[in-house]
Amino acid sequence: DVVTKSGIFGPTTKVIVDYYYKKDPNLRGLEREHAQRALIIDRWKQEGMTKDDIGYISDADETFTRDFLRAMQVCLVPEFEFHNHCELPLVRAHSATFEGSFKCLTSKWKRTPSLVIGECIDKIGDDTKHPKPERSWNTIGWMKDGWTRKGNFSFILNTTIPPTIINNNKEINRYNTTKNVLSTQYYPLLNAADFRRLRGHTYRKSGYHFHNFFPSIVALRFKYKTYGHPVRNAQDERMPVENIHSDIEAMVSCLMDRPFSNPKFRVLKDGMDSPNRLEPVVYQYRDYVDARHREIYDEVLLDEAKRNKTRQLDMKVKKPIMIMNDSMWDPNIFEMLLRDGVSGKEAWRLSFLK
Repeated sequence: DVVTKSGIFGPTTKVIVDYYYKKDPNLRGLEREHAQRALIIDRWKQEGMTKDDIGYISDADETFTRDFLRAMQVCLVPEFEFHNHCELPLVRAHSATFEGSFKCLTSKWKRTPSLVIGECIDKIGDDTKHPKPERSWNTIGWMKDGWTRKGNFSFILNTTIPPTIINNNKEINRYNTTKNVLSTQYYPLLNAADFRRLRGHTYRKSGYHFHNFFPSIVALRFKYKTYGHPVRNAQDERMPVENIHSDIEAMVSCLMDRPFSNPKFRVLKDGMDSPNRLEPVVYQYRDYVDARHREIYDEVLLDEAKRNKTRQLDMKVKKPIMIMNDSMWDPNIFEMLLRDGVSGKEAWRLSFLK
């Protein structure tokens, strides 16, 4: 109801929620994610999407700024008006990344989500004019590099026979592309995987990535165990949560004020007051920002308490004597366990720390 009836997309916007479920053991890793995304375009077509509509695909934690989306609706957008028969009809965000808390801004900028004009979307555009490309992941993934040459179609602009390489003493076409395709005046229509893969044009400081904003560390661990490129032992509470992924390490570093050294990005210590940040509307509600920060901070403390308990049990350390008048019982841990859905009896047991 929050999505379909709250009006967050406008008072007259038709909102549809659909579910992808296919019990197919052959769908593995990112292939399942591609199949899920493909359903989005099927629903667009079913709901009457036209060539003049804009396709917008994002993960749930990504968004363009409101002002940028409005500009895409009312302004003349070169990528949508002058795309040269769908050569690169794609607009990408340049999104500020927050890890777990609105106060934990990082130096990482993500190039998602993406927009594509309907005229150039598979099943929406005119497939009688555009060549059908070879695709990865059993035809539902992105175009093979022989078609895109690292995402910019520079190769199919060439009119010469493509280079070859020697493999087991046999010459093969490196890009598996025919001369007929090279001479085409139209470019392939984009599927949902291409929204994520192709380069397009990136508009700076145009979006947000609210990464790993989960209600608990339990839910966070579950995500990393089950998503498209899973971490096998992510749910093992003996593993520090920050060891699962460098993004989580950045979050814990920010929350707990611990050192973080990563060659690819850094945590911005000034966070909400950084001069280079975009300012999401939520920044106007500092009480909410503070409450969210404290919530996930408490969750990290709880996860560490559970890990310490598990590690001690694994080492078969003799249980200490639990004296009620002693300070060994931590009421804060007890309350957090209750909020996490742990039964009262189990919360009572776990909140006696060694």
